[in-house]
Amino acid sequence: FGNANAFFIPAASSWERLQSTSLALTPRDDGSAMLRREVMQKAVTFGALLSASPAYARSSKSRTIGYEVQHTEAEWSQLLSPQQNFILRQGGTESPYSSILEGEDRAGLFVCAGCGTPLFNSKEKFHSGTGWPSFAAPTMSKSNPDVSNVEMEDVSAFQYQLAGAEVRCRTCGGHLGDVFADGFLFQGTPAAVTGKRYCIDGGALLFVPNTQSADGDLEFVRGDLPPVKRSKPLFLG
Repeated sequence: FGNANAFFIPAASSWERLQSTSLALTPRDDGSAMLRREVMQKAVTFGALLSASPAYARSSKSRTIGYEVQHTEAEWSQLLSPQQNFILRQGGTESPYSSILEGEDRAGLFVCAGCGTPLFNSKEKFHSGTGWPSFAAPTMSKSNPDVSNVEMEDVSAFQYQLAGAEVRCRTCGGHLGDVFADGFLFQGTPAAVTGKRYCIDGGALLFVPNTQSADGDLEFVRGDLPPVKRSKPLFLG
C-alpha cells in the first residue's frame, strides 16, 4: 500500500486499540469552516447574502442519550483526536478539501471514527466538487435491513428541501455532516439515482480498504489527516 497516512493494527486488537492511534491534531475552525447548511441556503435564496454561522450543527438533540455507545466528554476527548472530537462530539465542520478522504477512491468501507460502525460503502461515494467526501446513500444495518446506520435529523420536508438535515452515527450519536436533496444535480453519479447527497466531514470517518495486507493487520486511513501534497513534476529540457 505504501501510504504514509495509512495505519496498521493487529487484527486481534479491540476497537479501543484502533482509537489509541489518535494524533494531537488541531481542529480546523477558520472562516471557511461554516455550516454546510448555510452554503446551501445561500444557493437557494436567490443569492441573498446571509451571515455566516458558527461551524457547529444546530440540532439540540443529545449526542449521548439513547445511543448504544456512550462515553463522558472526558472519555471522548481521550479516545478521539481534537479534530475528531470537534466534529463528532461538538458538531463542528471541517474546512473543505482538508481531509485526505475527499480524494479516496479505492474500494472499501467508511466507518465511524468514534465507534467503528460501517457508515458508507465506497460504491456510493462520488466527487461533488464541494470539498467534502460525498455519498449517495448510507450503509444499512445488518440487524434491520430497513434501517440505515446513519441517523437523519427530524426536520420538516420544507426545511430538508431548502437547507438539508444533520446526519449522525446511529450507534454513538457522533455528528457526521448533512444530507441534501440535490442529488439530481450530480448526473452520472449514484446521487442522481437516490436524489440525495450526504455531505460528510472526513474527520468523522476512518476508511478501511477492501484489499488488506497479507500479514493480517488491519489497515485503515484516518480522515482527520490532510490530503497528501504531491510534488510538482520536474520537466527537463
